[in-house]
Amino acid sequence: RMAQYEEFLSNVELFKHMTKYELCQLSDLLQSKLYDEGEDVMKQGDEGTAFYILEDGAAKAFIGGDQGEVEVKHYKEPGEFFGEVALITNAPRQATVRGADGGCTVLKVTTEDFDKVLGPIRETLEKNVDRYPNYVQFIQAASI
Repeated sequence: RMAQYEEFLSNVELFKHMTKYELCQLSDLLQSKLYDEGEDVMKQGDEGTAFYILEDGAAKAFIGGDQGEVEVKHYKEPGEFFGEVALITNAPRQATVRGADGGCTVLKVTTEDFDKVLGPIRETLEKNVDRYPNYVQFIQAASI
């Protein structure tokens, strides 16, 4: 199972520059979890305690605000990841992510393990944080 994760992770863009040893360490820490369609993987406003990598299926991210909930991202490619922003910024979750299109399987990395193993990619993730859209941007886009 670990070797399977190692190969899977080596094809994830974010981890491409990690060494075989680092990938091996990371694959050892992964917890695979199944979520049904509509089931919350993580909730907006919660404390970030894990980072998730889509293994199979699909998930959708939603941001809630004054005008209800807006879908902001559809994850459907194995290897897409979410939940890292709260770990990097120590801010509450910016979005709710739910299983979609029949549900999904995600690989979970806890905050503690994230800090231990993913130190080398923290910089890469920090650079990408600003690329995430926020609720206001989506509401503005919807009203144009």
